[in-house]
Amino acid sequence: MRYFQLSGDDRIPNTIKPPAWSILQQREILSSLSLPGRELPPLTIHVHEDDYTIYPDMLNIPAPLVSDSLKQLLEKFLPNKGWRAVMLSDIDRGRQHLYWLLQPDVVEARSVQSIFRPDGTLEQLVLHHEKIQQPIFRVAGLREPYVYINLAAAESLLRRSYTGIRLIRIPTVRAE
Repeated sequence: MRYFQLSGDDRIPNTIKPPAWSILQQREILSSLSLPGRELPPLTIHVHEDDYTIYPDMLNIPAPLVSDSLKQLLEKFLPNKGWRAVMLSDIDRGRQHLYWLLQPDVVEARSVQSIFRPDGTLEQLVLHHEKIQQPIFRVAGLREPYVYINLAAAESLLRRSYTGIRLIRIPTVRAE
């Protein structure tokens, strides 16, 4: 099976840039999972836009955020997951855009062949294929809150007209 890192495309000019969260804020928010029927209250992030600002379907900062239309597709792959609403609010212009915090399960799928920099950040990830059972997941033991998807989910994304999504293929190994 092939796997891809799902991320926002930072090559698009004029993309909305919400303020970053600290690592502690990010861990706290990503660990407070919403459950179906017990969703947490929405988060509000203040942003500043101009006449040329683009709101893509995926944002990496401050955490993995997806648009409402992308959420509808991803719900098919994550049927029993809760979603936390995030409102990007521009107070000056009186506009709000609804995004959703992507919180897939964390799996122990990192291979020993993965390479890390001296400061502990990820340089090259290698996934252990047999340990992955979900179509959309995060990998345990990483500082970065990256989201990974399998080939079926990637193909489903590419068949639709989403903007600002980037898929990066991740190498895998079968056994160690």
